[in-house]
Amino acid sequence: MNPVEYKPARRDRLREILVDVAAGVATQIVVAALAAAARLVF
Repeated sequence: MNPVEYKPARRDRLREILVDVAAGVATQIVVAALAAAARLVF
């Protein structure tokens, strides 16, 4: 496998990992906000 061909694949994989991490952090923030709102309401 040519290293020049391999680099974009690795970059795409890294981007997928970063997107997954960002989605996880965003989900945690939304869940925390909903939990805080629920504590205020109930």
